[in-house]
Amino acid sequence: MMHSHFYHWHNLVELKPESTVLQARWEAAAKFSRKLSGDDACSLLRLALFGTVAPEFAKRFTEALVAQEPTFRPEDNIELLRVMATAALYSKMETGSVEADAVALGFVAAAFQSDRIKPVCKELGIRAAEYLASESERKRPIPSVEGDWRSLEKATEVEGWADNPEATQLVSKAVLELGETMGRIAEENQFLWWLLGRRSSLLNTRREKLSPKEYALLAGAEAAQRVVLLPPPASVESLIDEVLLQCAKATNTAVPLADFIDATNICNLSAVTAGAEVGELCPLKGLLGVRRAGSKVDGASLEKLSIPAKLKVSPTEAANQYFRELMFLRALEQLC
Repeated sequence: MMHSHFYHWHNLVELKPESTVLQARWEAAAKFSRKLSGDDACSLLRLALFGTVAPEFAKRFTEALVAQEPTFRPEDNIELLRVMATAALYSKMETGSVEADAVALGFVAAAFQSDRIKPVCKELGIRAAEYLASESERKRPIPSVEGDWRSLEKATEVEGWADNPEATQLVSKAVLELGETMGRIAEENQFLWWLLGRRSSLLNTRREKLSPKEYALLAGAEAAQRVVLLPPPASVESLIDEVLLQCAKATNTAVPLADFIDATNICNLSAVTAGAEVGELCPLKGLLGVRRAGSKVDGASLEKLSIPAKLKVSPTEAANQYFRELMFLRALEQLC
């Protein structure tokens, strides 16, 4: 359904279309987002949030929009394309899907230090947050013991139940639900032991022997390893905050972002690859790549990822950001 502020999204970039074309434009953007590849999801996010776009994608996106809405400007239209990319992303998050997971997780990864991004409207960020909260809960429902399981118990008490198609269908459904429930329980237990064990699993040492600065990115990676379902539980970032408090002389003092890259033992941090070009959507991944290549993280490498050279962040901000990037990259793996 077209957002009620769609006309005003145009106004924000000083483009005022005839109101009669708005519905057609929204539908054109929604159609483009119907089946997104990882590359297309990243291209839409970079366009909507940073205003950067590869010529090939801009051409293909424009052609798709013009085919659905002939009055759409075919040239010199980057700002208008940003509006349409915003509509495509927003419409994709109206229903749950792996593509919507990737779009929402990509938004929160890119929104590291909110002044980095320049979205067309505030509604896109609000929708991403709402989507992740609701979808995370939907993927982790309370088991229906009093409903489905009681029906199964009653059906299998009858002699010869295995020859009853309805009973065998209930068994099949129960097996699938049991597997999903076990996955959710395993996820909860993993996080519980991670918190109470007071150890870094990647470094195989107690957190009290580590500084928050050297453990921050590793904490984000360890948390990501324990997520079974996407989107991740909303509570994970609070758990990351708690485990960082278990470090020696735990403080949450902000330091230059490059310090976290320099302090991290990258030998214990697996290199993360992405099938799509994520660029500035995943700044910490990019900076770790610079470090792995043997180069120093300096002002130029920060600027390339739209990060201010003098940016300072706290250990919890660095850890949570790396966790968000890893969740986004995992979501991209699910796309064609």
